[in-house]
Amino acid sequence: MSLARAVDLRPEDLAGRRYAGYIRESTRGQADRYGPDLQRAEQERFAERYGLPSAGLEYVDLVSGKDTLRRTDFARMIGDAEAGRFEVLLCYDTSRFARNVADAWVYRDRLARAGIVVVFCADTLISGNVETYELEGLKTVSDAAYIRRLSRNVSRGYEQKWRLFGDPGGHPPAGFARAGPRQLLGPVEGPELDRVRRAFALYATGTWSDTTLADELGFTEAGLAEILTNPLYAGRAIRHKGHPDEEERAANFAAPVDPALFTRVAQLRAQRRTRHGGGSGYPRRSYPLVRLLHCADCESPYHGNASAGGRRVRHTRRPHCGRFASQRAELLEEQVAALMDGVQLGDDDLDQVFRAMRRGTTAPLAPDPDRLRAARAELQRRLTEGEIGLPAFNRDWRALDRPIAMTETTPDADRLRRARDVLADFGSLWRDVAVPDVLREGAATEIFERLDIRGSQLVAVHPRPNENAWLLGYAYREKLELVGARGFEPPTSSSRTMRATKLRHAPTEVPVLQG
Repeated sequence: MSLARAVDLRPEDLAGRRYAGYIRESTRGQADRYGPDLQRAEQERFAERYGLPSAGLEYVDLVSGKDTLRRTDFARMIGDAEAGRFEVLLCYDTSRFARNVADAWVYRDRLARAGIVVVFCADTLISGNVETYELEGLKTVSDAAYIRRLSRNVSRGYEQKWRLFGDPGGHPPAGFARAGPRQLLGPVEGPELDRVRRAFALYATGTWSDTTLADELGFTEAGLAEILTNPLYAGRAIRHKGHPDEEERAANFAAPVDPALFTRVAQLRAQRRTRHGGGSGYPRRSYPLVRLLHCADCESPYHGNASAGGRRVRHTRRPHCGRFASQRAELLEEQVAALMDGVQLGDDDLDQVFRAMRRGTTAPLAPDPDRLRAARAELQRRLTEGEIGLPAFNRDWRALDRPIAMTETTPDADRLRRARDVLADFGSLWRDVAVPDVLREGAATEIFERLDIRGSQLVAVHPRPNENAWLLGYAYREKLELVGARGFEPPTSSSRTMRATKLRHAPTEVPVLQG
């Protein structure tokens, strides 16, 4: 029976099992205080007290615990757990794991099925134990009840503030701040508000697009659009916008932007939507790869861009580092499909991959000195230039000192065969117009962690650390200099990691596989 399915575990039973830590705070403001350090310290004390070695993995989310689907690191933790990258998950207490009763039990059961033991360190509470099951349930319900009461009280507070002062609540937009004992929203004269006024003035000339104006003023496109459509700048406050109970009234401050100018910008944006075929009749464009794409040179992510009726992916970071900011989505998708066309493996190939997986190791590796120096220099640069704060800098600096945990994928012949069949059919299914785009995106995210592109060329793929990585590595073994534990390991190789690899043949046809 799996250790995670045991009904009377004691902390001493976990000795020698690799742990990962999960940390959650509701907001970034809370993360700048002491919450994460307290949670991390409690986890480290528990691990030291009961002899749990670290797997070198920590997951940090700065979002409410009500909805696990909005937590990026929580989803990554679940994926790593099911890939066997750790055996015990340490949380500070039940409220850090989830404040939603349904999610709490669904994901604890999912982790148990993956063989993961969940421990709530502050109470020395092991999830699933018979003797403490009632206490675990009571705490879980109590966590959910707390967040419901808090949500109700916050909602009532916002309603009272709106009724008395016309304050819509929420985060202040650019050029605004909250001040005074009641923390009321109002414009703040200064460079930020001047930049907002310049955005309205330039856009009203009709010679700037969202893209070019965002580049000019240093906004993101989404951020600029939010500014140009926010009625607070014209002195109008709206509560529950877009809902049946929407209310609008004059704000309790003078409009920082001329209302006539705001109206002119709104009219111009409406005309452009009509001219470009926008509005409710405009077909929704899909981008099944966009969540996986990163720039190989500057690490920027990409977002979908359907301007001019096309379907392109656009470099998010500005200014973009290449010759062109956007690329045709179809071109990149076809390169992925062509890559998968090369995965044609027979039963003999599966036998070799299976044997290689059984030889895999999970021993931690010391960080590579050259990469460690480069990573530290990059962290110092980001801190100096204000890209990250001191807490994030300290967390990432400590993470660099941890041993690199190897991926452990338990060999399973049936699972390996199913993965082989999925990879073999991927290209044809991807090109089938009858296959819904949501299934295309799901298939891609199941196989890949990330795709690196340079311009319009797919230059590297990062498979998920499971059977897919082994199969892809084996399929392209003749085009790679080295493939290791996250791909197929040749008998002559002494390395157990899949390092950055270079192609031996056809460098423009097949991207590099990287782990």
